Amino acid sequence: MATILTEAAKAGIDTLDTAAAYGNSEQCLGKVLHNLPAPFRIISKYPPNQPDKSIAQAFRESLELLGADKLYGYLLHSYASYSDKPKVLDELQEMKSSGQVEKVGISLYHPAEAEELLLREAPIDLVQFPYSIFDRRFEELLPELKNRGIETHIRSVYLQGLYFMQPDQLPLYLKEAAPKLERLQQLAKAYQLPIGAVCLGFALANPYISRVVIGVESLQTLQENISFSKMPLPEALHTELLELKEENETILLPYKWSAR
Repeated sequence: MATILTEAAKAGIDTLDTAAAYGNSEQCLGKVLHNLPAPFRIISKYPPNQPDKSIAQAFRESLELLGADKLYGYLLHSYASYSDKPKVLDELQEMKSSGQVEKVGISLYHPAEAEELLLREAPIDLVQFPYSIFDRRFEELLPELKNRGIETHIRSVYLQGLYFMQPDQLPLYLKEAAPKLERLQQLAKAYQLPIGAVCLGFALANPYISRVVIGVESLQTLQENISFSKMPLPEALHTELLELKEENETILLPYKWSAR
């Protein structure tokens, strides 16, 4: 892991996204962070489905595992943690006021959740949600989020690997994605760009997006993503990609894939 993080720092990556729910990721990070040449800003998350554990307790446990004095960001891992108990944001604000964390917020899945937060003028600084070439459900909310000074960190730019699949080999529940997937791959080929570079470039080209969150399993995947980020997306290609917006949530929401 130290090798991966050293390589990330060299590439200008300065923020790490983790969570108590991600297995032993916080513990693994804690073992290597102090031996790195450059410090990282750390974002972690309050574990979902643990109503008996207070925000303060979960936060302290994360700090201890990470070997950190404070965090850049601390998020509720699910919107339900907020909707079940809206005053939970007061607890996050107290931690922010005490200097333990710089930004607080929520990880989201549906645009209606962001709309509700904006309507209530919820005291948050950061939201994380899925966004990609097909999945543009949050797009209309991006300008308002930016106007409110709320950082937008987007995930699932590769839509759980869908963009790398062969259109003629999709499982039945994803067959409806085949025409747009085929078009996407044709465009990548025409512009002589890897699919990964097209997907990541599309997200990076959006001026309303603050950060792109990418999972890294190995040094190789990190290096691939770094190389993708350095491949500029031609404006003509970007314009064509805008036509591939998908509305079918059976395609956009991976939790519905296995339900079919």
